[in-house]
Formats: sequence, C-alpha cells, structure tokens
Amino acid sequence: MEPIAACVSGVVWSRVESQRGAYLLWRSAEPLRTLNTSPWGGGFGYHTCLINRQVDKSYAAEDPLAEMELFLRREELPPQDTAGLLTAARVRDAGRLALTARADDGGDMAIAAAEPAAPLLAGAGGGAAAIRERGGLTVEAWATAGLGNKARAGLTLPAAALYPGTINIIVLTNAQLTDAAMANAVITATEAKAAALQELAVRVAAHGAQPAASGLPADAALPLATGTTTDAVLIAATERGRLCSYAGTATRLGYMIGRTVYESVLEAARRWTPPDEAGAG
Repeated sequence: MEPIAACVSGVVWSRVESQRGAYLLWRSAEPLRTLNTSPWGGGFGYHTCLINRQVDKSYAAEDPLAEMELFLRREELPPQDTAGLLTAARVRDAGRLALTARADDGGDMAIAAAEPAAPLLAGAGGGAAAIRERGGLTVEAWATAGLGNKARAGLTLPAAALYPGTINIIVLTNAQLTDAAMANAVITATEAKAAALQELAVRVAAHGAQPAASGLPADAALPLATGTTTDAVLIAATERGRLCSYAGTATRLGYMIGRTVYESVLEAARRWTPPDEAGAG
C-alpha cells in the first residue's frame, strides 16, 4: 500500500507485503526521539524508521539481532536508523486510535478517530478520517495482539509456559518528552494494555491446573492476564510540540496515551483468532 500520513505531522505509515513477510512501517522526515523496550534499536535513541515486523509463529533465529539486520538490509531499510519490534500476530489486524488536543483547548480532547480503525488491508488506509495537529498535542497509538500465551505479572508459571506471545504497542506523539516522561509513557501504555485485557476478561491458561471449585464457569477462577510473555512498547516523539515532564494518567499526555493504547489493544485483541484457526500467535 502507498504510504499514508499519520496524524502526527511529518510521519507516514504503510503496511508492506514483502516476499520476506509483512510489516508495518513508519517513516519520519526528521529523526524521532525513541524509547524502545525491544532489542533492535532498544533503549533511548533517535530513529527515522519504525517497524513492527510479522514473523512466523515458529520463529527462533539463533542470533535475532543479526537476522533482523539482514532483513532490514534486504528490505532496503537503514538498520542504524530503525527501531524494530517482532510479532507472530497478523499486522493487518492492528488496532489504531489518535487524539488531538488543540493549542486553545481548555481541556476537552478532539478525537481524531471516532471509531476503531478498520483492519489494515492492503491498499486501504484503515480507520476514520484523522484530525491533523494544529499546534496542539497529538498522540497516535497502534497495537498488534497475539494472545497465544497470556500471562499475569507476578504469577508463578511452569517453565513449559514460558514461550513467546506478543502484544506490541507503538505510541507516536509530537510532544517533547524528558527522559523521565518517556519512561512514564511506557508505564502508562502498559497500564492501559492491562486494563484493556481486563475489560475483555482475558485470562491466563490453566497449564494443567484445575480451577478452584466455585460454582462459576470453568475459566472464571483463572487469573486475569496483564499481558503476554514477550510484550513490547515503543514510544516515538517528533519533539515539535509542547514540553512534557510527566506522562502519568493525571496529565493530559498520559490521558491521551492511556486512551489511545487502551482502544488500540481492545481492537487488536478482538481481531485475534487462535493459531489453529488463523496461524497467528
């Protein structure tokens, strides 16, 4: 599909169908300030390309970083200027939402996509028409969800349960974020992801254990999931907008991150189908 302008000015995105696999790609005219929890382009950095790459559920590269570099070079993408994520979920089923708060807005948010985005089919933009930033604050979130290995942080799991399962979250904003605010944004996005899974009543697998006798449905006694086992978050900022020192839920930026991530994860998780039905993990 042809590149489409994101709601954050200066960034375009596309869904690429390559002979080496599908992926979502974001390109920026200027380097984006990034914080990535995934190894490729991990930590703090500046990148002009972001990629959420779909891999086979059986993906097990001996050296994932070397394999990723080779993939990027074959796709003619600049390895050193790219921050990347991997998923076995179908990237065409990504959820997406953007919010814009105008510079003169006294507090209300102008919703950039009033309805959840449509599946990202080849040749289709996906989603409602977006309101472009007009000197205010803009946040756009994307999520892909593979619920093949749900997990709950703090819950003891057998070693056999520790295999990949991925919810990837990409947050774009035009704000200037301090290092602390970038880290805070990861926390807020993670909280929103867990809240979305709770809303959908997504529960961890029994892994052979029997639910407690409670008179409730068989899965009701199983703990609610907070994520899957190999989730990742990528925050990217153009730094063209207002300076933000905080990104918790008490702030406007934090509200916008939480809302967009929550809705994006909800939509992506609803589109997910089990591997035996769709081959996506």
